[in-house]
Amino acid sequence: MSTFGRRAFLKGSALLGVGGLLSACGGPAQGADGQMVWVTFNAGTGTYNDVAAIANIITAESGTRVRLMTGDTGIARVAPLISRVADYARAGDETYYAFEGDDEYASETWGPQPVRGVWNPPGNYGVFTLQRSGIETVADLRGKRYPRLIASTSINCKLEAILNFGGLTPDDVELVDIAYSEQIGAVKAGHLDAAYNNVVGATIEELNTTDPIHWLPLGGGAPEQYATWEDLAPMVTPGTTLDAVGHKGEPITNLQYSIPLSTLSDRPADEVYSVLRSMHDNFDTLRGMTPDIKNFATDRTLVVPMVIPFHDGAIRFLREEGRWNDSLQRRHDALLDREQAMAQAWPGFWRDNHRAYPDRQGPNSLAAAWRAWKKDNLPALPPADDPSAAA
Repeated sequence: MSTFGRRAFLKGSALLGVGGLLSACGGPAQGADGQMVWVTFNAGTGTYNDVAAIANIITAESGTRVRLMTGDTGIARVAPLISRVADYARAGDETYYAFEGDDEYASETWGPQPVRGVWNPPGNYGVFTLQRSGIETVADLRGKRYPRLIASTSINCKLEAILNFGGLTPDDVELVDIAYSEQIGAVKAGHLDAAYNNVVGATIEELNTTDPIHWLPLGGGAPEQYATWEDLAPMVTPGTTLDAVGHKGEPITNLQYSIPLSTLSDRPADEVYSVLRSMHDNFDTLRGMTPDIKNFATDRTLVVPMVIPFHDGAIRFLREEGRWNDSLQRRHDALLDREQAMAQAWPGFWRDNHRAYPDRQGPNSLAAAWRAWKKDNLPALPPADDPSAAA
């Protein structure tokens, strides 16, 4: 995506005039114009509502401003961060692909990026169908219309992992190219048999009110049913929730992972720390503002699996709150070494290989060759454990 393209999409962004830059003591804003810009998913999604609630808390406590921008694709959420139009992104796993320089980011324009994790609230996501469809398991999707989301590599990998759980591949379904935000409308209109979504949110609540939904279960499988998950979606684990729309109070197992808040490595550490400290210290006010906001609590944020380095300001906060340990530091340091090795290797790799791999996707693409190079040349990352799990 060109610089013009990255900026052009912002003209249609949704704006929210709240929140702002914080100093450690609530001092003046650090941005060039006294504001902080966050980019996230479209208005009406649970993800947007969470970010808006946090922005409101920040502005109420500091009197400064946060501007929210939205993007309907992974690229549209990451591009403003990388091009420094936005200061923070709640963008999903696209930040992982940007860090690794994988898939769409395996290009001359992109390559590996110095992305840092700030906060990882857990969430549950999965594929739902209409109850009246008779599609009750993943295996029942054979021959059905299944989403392939436009410019959203990370979710498409999860959609493939879900198919694999049911013994299917993308060749076993009818793939429908569609934007993330268009899925629910397509299900309503009968153009899509299944859709990928957060288990909570206003739009899916509305659908369930008029046409009850069913979440396809992803728990209790044999090891071979999860065999491709580490490769396709290393940030994902099976997770159970009691809050899924259509199944409130019932345990539903689907995908658990974070749609993280991320920034770049050179964001001021004091600013990052102050954002987290403000959120933590005012959490009693924040609690209950959205169905998912409880997952932003300090004792719930995910520190494993760690697939991108944390920002120094976030590490300071996590250490103070007892959510950091030596194994996490080793993993973080190894990711920094990986980042340096990728940054050194990428320009030469691009120069020597981009003409040899003309395909944009698939096994003969440059992205596939880059993944293979990393597997052969970079050391495995050390394991890490959550200090809270041992408590």
